[in-house]
Amino acid sequence: MLMLAGIAAMMLPTVIVGDYMTGLLVQALLFGMVALLTDIIWGYAGILTFASAAMFGVGAYFMGGAFVHFASTPGSAFLAVIAASACAFITSAAIGWLAFYSRIRVSEFYIAIVTLGVSVLMGQAILYGGALTGGSNGLSGFATFAALNQHWYGFVAALFLALLYVSTRVVRSDYGLVLKAIRDNEVRCRYLGIDTPLVRTVVFSVANAAIAVVGAVYAMFTTVVAPSLVSMAAATNVLIWVILGGRGTLIGPALAAILITTLTPQLSTAFPLYWQGFLGAIFVLIVVFLPQGLMPFAIERAKRSFQSAAHKRPVDRTRQTAAETYFTRTNNPNGISNAGSVAKLINVSKRFGSFQACNDVSFSVDRGELVSIVGPNGAGKTSLVRCIADGDERSSGSVEIAGISIGREAPEKVVALGVGRKFQSPSIFGSLTVRDCLQVASWRGKAPSWWRRDAEVRLPDGAADVVEALGLDEVWDQLARDISHGQRQALELAMVLALEPSVLILDEPTAGLSTAERERVGEVLLSLVASRRMVVLLIEHDFEFVKRISSRIVVLVGGELVADGTVSQVANSEIVKRAYLGKSHEKEIK
Repeated sequence: MLMLAGIAAMMLPTVIVGDYMTGLLVQALLFGMVALLTDIIWGYAGILTFASAAMFGVGAYFMGGAFVHFASTPGSAFLAVIAASACAFITSAAIGWLAFYSRIRVSEFYIAIVTLGVSVLMGQAILYGGALTGGSNGLSGFATFAALNQHWYGFVAALFLALLYVSTRVVRSDYGLVLKAIRDNEVRCRYLGIDTPLVRTVVFSVANAAIAVVGAVYAMFTTVVAPSLVSMAAATNVLIWVILGGRGTLIGPALAAILITTLTPQLSTAFPLYWQGFLGAIFVLIVVFLPQGLMPFAIERAKRSFQSAAHKRPVDRTRQTAAETYFTRTNNPNGISNAGSVAKLINVSKRFGSFQACNDVSFSVDRGELVSIVGPNGAGKTSLVRCIADGDERSSGSVEIAGISIGREAPEKVVALGVGRKFQSPSIFGSLTVRDCLQVASWRGKAPSWWRRDAEVRLPDGAADVVEALGLDEVWDQLARDISHGQRQALELAMVLALEPSVLILDEPTAGLSTAERERVGEVLLSLVASRRMVVLLIEHDFEFVKRISSRIVVLVGGELVADGTVSQVANSEIVKRAYLGKSHEKEIK
């Protein structure tokens, strides 16, 4: 019913305006769909792309070519749509393989450069395509399906609303939450077990295939396919629509495309010499004063008005806390945390050019041990744990988890073996709430639903204990970027524990926490080691904290292991006193 109501509402302009304006609105809606799909790619998946115009052109030229060189029949149109979407999908998948599956860390603008090159290549192929593409003249005047502009408008309006509905369901689903997490912090997603290259490639490919279908519809309606459709100006215009409307809003970019498309003929007629400068000035003003775009600004203003009205209402004091309402504890006695895993390092080395960060480090950790790795700054502690959590970090040596070598596996594969890593600085998802951050972690890399949103967060005991002990339940619905540094530390720790790892790597987990919070973290870690028989590898500069909770202490100096023993053995070692604390501080270690 809502869809029918939407179609009825969108049909009103055809009653008010003439045939020409109706035809212009058809084109505007088609461009609105391109902007909407590009917003999914850029605004939600975080992929800056210049390929939207090229994919639109693929669909338009496949359809125009089918009608010019074959026949203007429903069968030809159907085959052209299938071929265009397949071509766009395969091309996009190839681009995704080049950009996202590389183990060499590349700039976020790498994909933009690649898609820019594809757009230029597409434009040149069309210009020099001869009779096949029509060259600089394009393809025009071919026969198409006989229909009034009003009929075309009804069809395209229905298509637009259907795309908007499906896209809204997807981005508001659990899968959409994963997209936002990848946009915010892809590295953290990989260390939560999410196959981010696959997710980004699928989204990029599917959205571009849909853009090609829109291009095919455009060719059927206009019966004109020109090289300008794949020009750099067209590619840039799509991004301008997304920026003006607001990234990550769906309807914002679509409305921007529709408004600009419908206003351009009037402005170019009324102000032939100044209209482009006028639009450019508006664009600059919006980028400077409303960098998030028009739609986020309007939404924020509406929220403030709503909150202002809500504050005047009586407060319900009987409401439960957010944590009691929205998350449940799970207990998985047969899970990965009880697999009896052992971490074993054999001659692990890490070099950065000529600099040797770690040199032939070997030790093993049995289940139920909490081993602290200590040493002065620059000793190679963080480099060592990176070698454990990412198979591609080691220069030589081997790492085994539960007797299985991690080889050169990516972080998401190492997570599947039972390794969870907390970074030195809090690595979270700034634009997500605390709840959503924990929700993403609780899926442990498994693909969630792309159609619905789970209202409940299921956390294992370790993560739930951190949430309650460190007060994360009090900021449950706040954005992660708005909470304190200590709460961010606690949030990342809870996210890692939500994975139920058998080997837990913590890089300074108590930095920024108060003394009381440190004590609570220590209690949680000791409980995990005792009850879950978990292996914990801890990097920490607070030696008093280390002595209280550690089973063993491993000391690194200059990338080499200089001591490995019990707390008393290491604390009383002369070599450790000199290498780690310095001779003048020997009393502090006793």
